[in-house]
Amino acid sequence: MNCGYGEKLILYFYGETDAGLKASVEAHLAGCPACRGELAALEKTGAWLAARPAGPSPSAVAAVMRAARAAGSRGFRFSWREALLGGALAAVMAGVFAFSSRSAGADLAWNSGLDSRLDSVEDSVYQAQSEMTAASADWDYRYSALEDERSGVGTILRKGESL
Repeated sequence: MNCGYGEKLILYFYGETDAGLKASVEAHLAGCPACRGELAALEKTGAWLAARPAGPSPSAVAAVMRAARAAGSRGFRFSWREALLGGALAAVMAGVFAFSSRSAGADLAWNSGLDSRLDSVEDSVYQAQSEMTAASADWDYRYSALEDERSGVGTILRKGESL
């Protein structure tokens, strides 16, 4: 089916076409035996699925319920063998971690000098900030003085008068 009506045929089968597309598909079906075969296969598959129940078979449900009842009736069983095996494994792991011969190597962040390098960078940032603050003090103006200067008011100062 290379006629390009595959998706349109599916929409037609499910009844999701408008009147124009429906008429176009029906006209195409009259002259295309491949599409008629596809539509017949869709209808046959739809009928087969509709005849089957949506859930599991009753025998499968009964088998699952029997297995669940059997597992529930056994209850909790304590096994000394499993408890001792678990304790032994925990002790071995604790011993491995506690007595491992690996010392803190230089690859660890707190031993690698990374902290001291970060501290020096932080000090450099603080130093630059303080230098910028000191330099900006030279440019510190009062806003009202700048506003007066812009408007031309108070540009003539008498001797000894400050802004």
